[in-house]
Amino acid sequence: MTRSADAPIPPSRLHGAAGGLAAALAATTGAQALATLTVFVLPVLAPLAARDLGAAPHWVGYQVAAVYVAASTTSALSAGALRRWGPARCTQIALAAAGIACLLMALAGLPGALLGSLLTGLGYGLTNPAASQVLSRLAPPARRNMVFAVKQTGVPIGAALAGLLLPSLALLAGWRVAVLGIAVLLLLAALGAGIFRAAWDAERDPRYPLRLGAGGGLAALRDRPGLRGLAAVSALFSGFQLALGAYTVTMLVEEFGWSPVAAGAVAAVSQGIGAVARLGWGLVADWWRSGLRALAAIGLITTLGALALPFALAWPGAAVIGLFCLLGGSAAGWNGVLMAEAARMAAPGKVGDAAGGVLAVAFAGVVVGPSILALVVGAVGSYALAFGLLALLPLAGMVIAWRTARWA
Repeated sequence: MTRSADAPIPPSRLHGAAGGLAAALAATTGAQALATLTVFVLPVLAPLAARDLGAAPHWVGYQVAAVYVAASTTSALSAGALRRWGPARCTQIALAAAGIACLLMALAGLPGALLGSLLTGLGYGLTNPAASQVLSRLAPPARRNMVFAVKQTGVPIGAALAGLLLPSLALLAGWRVAVLGIAVLLLLAALGAGIFRAAWDAERDPRYPLRLGAGGGLAALRDRPGLRGLAAVSALFSGFQLALGAYTVTMLVEEFGWSPVAAGAVAAVSQGIGAVARLGWGLVADWWRSGLRALAAIGLITTLGALALPFALAWPGAAVIGLFCLLGGSAAGWNGVLMAEAARMAAPGKVGDAAGGVLAVAFAGVVVGPSILALVVGAVGSYALAFGLLALLPLAGMVIAWRTARWA
């Protein structure tokens, strides 16, 4: 009898260096951080790279949209890839795709930036379903929110590394050299992830047709009604989060008058606080025994922070930093709780499918969020005011999370 891909791993399989929870958590968090770092390469470097690429800085919103169109597609189709190749091989593919994407961005001009963005998204869409499949086997139910929260710290860690390292490296050696350095790091990480193949991919079926897994994630949303509301929340929250992450440096440079290095440092601190906040929200969700209520609280705080941004133009620098730290703790703090809820709501043996379905919708929201912000900035001429208007996204997510929690 074949064991389900998401069934608990027997204790005899958990004691190897590459088979235990600690190793899996470190590897999946690191892969998430590196994949996210790649997503933020061009947004963070936009003030320096846009001229060389022949594009206006605010067009970075459309570049982010291209990344997440590809990521949404991959997530929706990830079920077949996980069954055929296993989560370790899928993680290797994701990191290798990101490394090649960085090479294209640095060496092939504007067409390379577009193609690299699509390739980044194709790999990025595999990271979360693969990690969810592994961690759902290993995480104790009572600590599920915390385990997934730790893994999801990879997102703000990656964004923080982008904001902290890339502007300084670009000013020191040129933005292209900085991107090439990231490419080398990603390709080395892709090779290193191979050590997990024996532990993670033992249940793969090399003959499984990829087409049979197509749409498995979206089918999981239809089969489990609670996942639909969760997917809607993920789309609304991720749309705002990625818009904020993509435009923080550009907004602080062009509208607040800060230097690129100072703006990058604020973005890094904000994302670092988001990483810590994910752990805090994981504790809150476990304490309340309701991830959905924790998500509603996150939506409320994010909405208030977004509404304050237009007024922050007249604030002193310390207050501006405080506001971005508040937004980092909320707008970037929800992912771990949401992914844990997706794993909890998933049908038996379908955790990878559920994660792929929720993320496909989330990435579709990311496509809309930065694109809407780019349009609004063009219309109103202000990044801060545009974010105030974009507060409608976390507000709607808060309402859906609260109503879904009451229904559940």
